[in-house]
Amino acid sequence: MRQFILSFLRTIRLSILFISLLYIFGKGAHAQSTILKGVTTDGRTGLPVPYVSIGIKNKPIGTVSDSTGQYSLCYLSTDIAETDTIFFSAVGYRSVKIDWKTFLKTNKSITLYESPQILNMVDIKVKPGHIKNYGRSNASIVFFPGMYKNVPRHSDEKGREQATILKIDQDVFLRKLKFKINRRTFRKIKFRMNIYSVKEGQPDQSILHKDVVFDVAGTTETGMPQVESIDLRPYQIHIKGRKEIAVSLAILDLEALAGDSTRSAFFIPSFPGPLRSSLYRLKGEAQWQKVSGSYLLLELEATSTRGDKESLTDILSDSKDEIIQDNPALSGLLYGNNRGGRIKVDEGEIYYETYGQGSPLFLLHGNNETINSFREQIEPLSRHFKVIALDTRGQGNSPNNKLSPYTYEQFASDLSMVMDALSIKKASLLGWSDGGNTALVFASAHPEKVEKIVVMGSNLFPGAEAIEEDVINIFEARRDSLSKRADPFSQNQMRLADLVLKEPHLNEHDLQHISAPVLIVAGEFDVVKRQHTLLIQSLIKDSRLEIIPGSDHYAPLKNPEAFNRIILEFLAPGKSEDG
Repeated sequence: MRQFILSFLRTIRLSILFISLLYIFGKGAHAQSTILKGVTTDGRTGLPVPYVSIGIKNKPIGTVSDSTGQYSLCYLSTDIAETDTIFFSAVGYRSVKIDWKTFLKTNKSITLYESPQILNMVDIKVKPGHIKNYGRSNASIVFFPGMYKNVPRHSDEKGREQATILKIDQDVFLRKLKFKINRRTFRKIKFRMNIYSVKEGQPDQSILHKDVVFDVAGTTETGMPQVESIDLRPYQIHIKGRKEIAVSLAILDLEALAGDSTRSAFFIPSFPGPLRSSLYRLKGEAQWQKVSGSYLLLELEATSTRGDKESLTDILSDSKDEIIQDNPALSGLLYGNNRGGRIKVDEGEIYYETYGQGSPLFLLHGNNETINSFREQIEPLSRHFKVIALDTRGQGNSPNNKLSPYTYEQFASDLSMVMDALSIKKASLLGWSDGGNTALVFASAHPEKVEKIVVMGSNLFPGAEAIEEDVINIFEARRDSLSKRADPFSQNQMRLADLVLKEPHLNEHDLQHISAPVLIVAGEFDVVKRQHTLLIQSLIKDSRLEIIPGSDHYAPLKNPEAFNRIILEFLAPGKSEDG
């Protein structure tokens, strides 16, 4: 009897295993990807309609037709129901929607017709205006909003789209689009810029009547990504009567480097902003998803019109020098790329720019930032000081050839070499975030070289006792994801993230070496914890503390009037920002 039971149990196990394998292999067979090929054409001319966005409504499935209107839609049959709807959309055309069951029975040739909407004509004469910028193209803390959403293996990159919502003036002509790409190890990417109306905090309907399509070339060069600038003036985009718009970039095609099979995700970097959200979707008809606390590095330059009449040609043809001459505040756009100098340091170079005359004042920016982060400070400070703004090693225009981990001691050593090269024996320092950490390390090691110090949002040691845990989590996720990439740019970014997680290591003994007066500044809602900022002030003997009400870690950009007033009162007593 026992032998019979054991034999019976073995038979049951084998049966279950056999049924399981049948299910697994059967499911795998059904889950094989299918490719449908077709073409998109113009109903009036019969010519191909290029770059048509194709997608299953509310699902991350789709593609984009190529320059000849040809498309290949790859999908898993298990992911699409017969009741689903497929959409074909192109700027200037009426969208075509077909239920999936019906679409499978067609020859996959889709005809689109131009939108019957009467286009608003741009008058030859319009109101003159001021050049304004909406959004931003630089940041301090860079992270990647969609990095965990990789393109499925059976799909392609076409259709991936990121967007940000910008508040704009009521009457604008778009001039330029500026943005950065996180990773550039590719041959070429073709992008589409789109502008949507906004409904319930998300992009709704496209308001463009011309397709804005352009190519961005890749590079194998290392260093920080350069700002891409796309001239929008030929498209004559006039937006009137809207308080906000959603601006997006979508990938239409991607040419990888020879032998590159990594299927890397390409996207616009962003930085944390507590009141901001960026948006993304993997395909053109997928639902938009929000990434809270994220501000894309995307910027629109526009002419905001008002006043007397002036020809549109004049507005669109203004040169950069002419625009800046008419509005000196726009010179801030050049900071960081304004014919600066270079000084060789240990296995690298430090790029710097000098403004104004007087006692020397060095500006030290934050992690993954550039000189341009001080664009609200350089001009007012240069009225009273000789301002020397640096791109820190491995950031901005300062190349780094070392492969060792970054340290604030290295940054401080670079600063000392810059001062020696410029024959500056003593200077004041203004450091923001990582720059503040560098300033404190430098003042401890070289007290004889420091006149006064201002630090904004700085910390003495890493970890949750000093920094908000959400920020630590962002940097940990960023470091871990970048550690899997072998290209030089990603490795450099990983070391910068690791710097925040492992440095600095200042103690009471170090701070006792600082002999210069120190002003410690922080935002009321800074990422550096309040008790830690109070600790810094208590350990530095000749120091004072200023907390900026209602501000956060980005007070120099978000609340420049208050920030500039505070630091000028400290650095140049009796002189106001306007003095």
